[in-house]
Amino acid sequence: MISGEHELSEKIYQLSLLQQEYISKRLKGVHLNLLQAKSLNYVATHLGTIQKELANYLGKQNATITNILKELEKKGLIYREIPSDNERQKQIFLTVEGEKLVGYVQQAFHDLNEGMEQILSGRERKHLVAGLEKLIADFD
Repeated sequence: MISGEHELSEKIYQLSLLQQEYISKRLKGVHLNLLQAKSLNYVATHLGTIQKELANYLGKQNATITNILKELEKKGLIYREIPSDNERQKQIFLTVEGEKLVGYVQQAFHDLNEGMEQILSGRERKHLVAGLEKLIADFD
């Protein structure tokens, strides 16, 4: 069977593109792209994380993460610190400016989620989330 526009994977892809477009528009005014925003959000919820953990979360290679972190450092949103017990792994933290901006980022993601949830009934949301969780769990 040839994959067409009505296939489940195509619909998930289209939804992902629409979500990315929504978030990109919201973040344009604060000069962040989607990966930078996702990185800030991850660091906010995983204080002291290391680059490898961030790379795993974003599904990106280390070189890409290095560039993202350098840009966030240049903007004064994060800083990296070498812990005394492991000089090879720098921990990542938010600056005060980063903490302020992450609130805006989280609000953008929250608004996206709220907008999507309003379209579906409670029952539809429950079934959709369960189905997506099953797909994610069984994908590997």
